Amino acid sequence: FTFASTWASFISSLGDEEKNDSRFIVSANMSESDRQLYFSDYVIELQNAEDEKRRRIRDARRRAEKAQRDAYREKLREFAKLGSIIPSTHWRSVEDKIASDPCYEPVLAQGRDVPMEIFNDFVDDWNEQYRRDRSTLSRLWESSKKEIKLDESTGVDFSKKLLDYSANSPDIYADIRRMSNNEPLSSIMLFFNELKANAGVNSANKRSSLLND
Repeated sequence: FTFASTWASFISSLGDEEKNDSRFIVSANMSESDRQLYFSDYVIELQNAEDEKRRRIRDARRRAEKAQRDAYREKLREFAKLGSIIPSTHWRSVEDKIASDPCYEPVLAQGRDVPMEIFNDFVDDWNEQYRRDRSTLSRLWESSKKEIKLDESTGVDFSKKLLDYSANSPDIYADIRRMSNNEPLSSIMLFFNELKANAGVNSANKRSSLLND
């Protein structure tokens, strides 16, 4: 019998030989109530064992699902480092790319919207951090751009130049050092890419204006 057995179902499952077993029949040493009490105690033991088994299964499943979500987040960080994702990226624009990675399906199995929800949390948190950092970087850039030539810099050069420029201001210097180590992609690199993109657009507009003249 199992943890779900009742006394009636147990008795009905026994054959004649089992029912007449001297260890089981009602006697001077064991009453009917004793038999049912022993049965109930054993069923409780089975129920406790089943509960523990189910708890272990649930815990193992939770650990496996957490590992799958962690692997998915790590893949998002890899995409971000490659520039495939930035803080303003929308799910629909990268869904196919992300869905082609092996880490996607296990997370999808946890719920149809789970991959999108994790992605949205990822970019929302990143965007919030970048917006705070961008305010500091914009002020620093406005005061330093006469000394720092954007077209002569790489992202790494730009970061070093900002550090050098802010060396006399301990609070800003500490902020720049922190930003240079941000994950998945430093706020300084994001800001640098944004400046380069804007400079490219402005340059193209100037060329177009000259041609039209």
